[in-house]
Parts: sequence; C-alpha cells; structure tokens
Amino acid sequence: MKRVGVLTFHFADNYGAVMQAYGLITCLRSLKLDAHIINYHPDYVEGGGSFRFPCSKNDIRANFVISYQKIIKIRNRLIADGGLREKFNEFRKNHLYISDPNYKTIESLRVSPPLLDVYIAGSDQIWNPSEQYGVDPAYFLDFGSPFVRRISYAASFGRDVLAKDSQKKIGELLRRFDAISIRECSGVDIIKNISNLSAKWLPDPTFLVDDYQQIIKKPKEVERYMMSYVLRSGKGVSEIQTYLAKRMKLKIIVPYNPMKRWKGVGETIYPGPEEWLGYMRYADFVVTNSFHGTVFSVLFNKPFITIGLTGKKGGLNERAKSLLERLGLEERLLTEFTSDKADLLMKQDIDWEAVNKRVAEWKTEALAFIKKEVAD
Repeated sequence: MKRVGVLTFHFADNYGAVMQAYGLITCLRSLKLDAHIINYHPDYVEGGGSFRFPCSKNDIRANFVISYQKIIKIRNRLIADGGLREKFNEFRKNHLYISDPNYKTIESLRVSPPLLDVYIAGSDQIWNPSEQYGVDPAYFLDFGSPFVRRISYAASFGRDVLAKDSQKKIGELLRRFDAISIRECSGVDIIKNISNLSAKWLPDPTFLVDDYQQIIKKPKEVERYMMSYVLRSGKGVSEIQTYLAKRMKLKIIVPYNPMKRWKGVGETIYPGPEEWLGYMRYADFVVTNSFHGTVFSVLFNKPFITIGLTGKKGGLNERAKSLLERLGLEERLLTEFTSDKADLLMKQDIDWEAVNKRVAEWKTEALAFIKKEVAD
C-alpha cells in the first residue's frame, strides 16, 4: 500500500480549511492509499512568526501584520468562542488522519522528513505568499528524498496575479514536481509563465466526497433561514442579506467569526464543522463572500449569491469567479448591490441538473488525475 502525505492548511479553525483537507484525505483513503496529513503548522500562519529587522517598507509592513496576528491570537484565546476550538480539534482528531511529528519549520522537515512514497501539496491557498513570511518552500515540498514522488492537488495562489518578487523563487520550486494541478484557471497561466510547466485545472477537494450525509449534523432550527457565511469583509453584505431576508421572510443565521470587524445582522451561532455543514445543507438561501461558502452552496444545490470582495481584497474574487465560470454560474457573483439585481437572482431558478452534470464531469477528471499520478 502506497504511503501518501498531504501538506495543507489543516490546522486553521476555518470551515473551508478543514473541509478541503477532509475532502482530499477521504478521497485518497477511499482509493486504498495509506494517506495522512503531514502535521506542518508553522507559527507565522496564525501567530505571526518572528519580527523582521526593518530594512525596507516591506519589512515594516510585514512587522505590522505580525503584530496584528499576535494580538489576534492572544485575543482569541481570551474571548469565549462557544466551544469552537474544541469542536474543530475534535473534527481533526476524528476525520483528518494527522500524522506525527508536529513540524514547525521547513528546516525541521528537511532534517527529519516523513518517509513516504508520495508527497501531495494542496489544496487551499498554500501557494499564496504571505506578507509576513513570503514564499514558504515547505508548501512546495522542498524537503525529503528526490525519489519521493511530488504532486500538487488543486493548490491555489488565491488570486490571478502573482507578485513579481515571488515569481522566480516559485518557478524554481515548481520544477521538483512530477505533476501539477491547480484550483483556479488563472493559476494554469501563472505556472506556465513562471516555470514553463503545464498544470491541470481541477476542482477543490471538497468536490471529491461522494456523500457528506454521514458527517452532517442537522440543525435543530425549525424556522426558515438564510445562511450568511461572510469572511474578510462585511462591505455590502448587510444591505443585501437584510433586503433579501425581508423579501423572502427568512431568519438570518450567522456563524461566529473571531476576525469580524464590522457590524453584522442576524443570529450568531457557534457550529462545529459537522454542524456548519448541516446549516449549509438545510438553508433556504445562502449569502456568502467565501469561496467554500460558494462551493457548498453548489454541492448542496442551494439558491445563493456570492458577494465579491472590494478594494485590495478584490483579487481574492478570482477563486469564486473561476469556479462559477467553470460551472456556468457566473451570474451568481454579485460585485455591486442593486435591489433590481438582488431581486433577479432571488427569483432566478438555477439549472441544477446542468450544474451537477458539469460537477460530475470535473470530478471524473480529478479522480483520473489522482489515480494516474498517485494511486497507480
């Protein structure tokens, strides 16, 4: 049995992060592979990491980000979160097959690499350089024996343009891969331009799961409701969801977000990953600006609107935009609120038969890639 290790963002208390990790590891194990998640959890991702000596504007900017993340980490540990931390830890323990040891740095991975047959990078925004750290070679599998097979599954740059100061380094790191797949269509061009390598455009691993019903926890909610799953920015969201909820006579349900810095509306809930799936599955309507909020709206055939991010965060819209265009749902991405447009999307029926057919075809393509590059 082949031994496979996956490197991804499995540790974040974020519904999309844990569900994409669950999707890939569940798929790999269904193919009779001895698959585990490599427990790489660098301090810089959530805790900020080490401060830089301020030699440039980039260093100063990085130190601001590091300071902010350290403050948020302390705040989150002091403020009650409705038991979310425990719920996420329990989900990881029960479903993600995380291996020992716990690696904190690329150096520790290089000194004592996991002894496996295949390394997989992905999914999620593991290839999006962070402001506080830059490019992390670990997520490009820059460790271990040269005889280990290296592939990426639906890795993401998170945006359609890669910063120039990262292109050369990433281009060199990509040359160690035996096969590359990427989550956004724009990523195919990025990889071709910086490395002259080819990449396949494949779906987020959440699409690889045949049936989520076995882990879904149905909410006790009896009143009809709108699921509002909003991350990073609340700009434009409150107006849209308030307008639509009133028009459809729906209660607004909002999962707790420790990073929220805007005034929200609706009832705050504290669901674990299985409960979050339940709230998505049984919602009457979904309003989201999250990629994975969009994904599960599609998977559960929910009427939805995806609200585009604005300003500097606008580049992150590439994730949802790429997905929706692939599935013929690009009109569900709302970049500017008007009551007429909201009314149109509210009343417009989605051709789920056509969408589900496109999803099935894409999933078949993804499974063929995994079987060829990993299982065979």
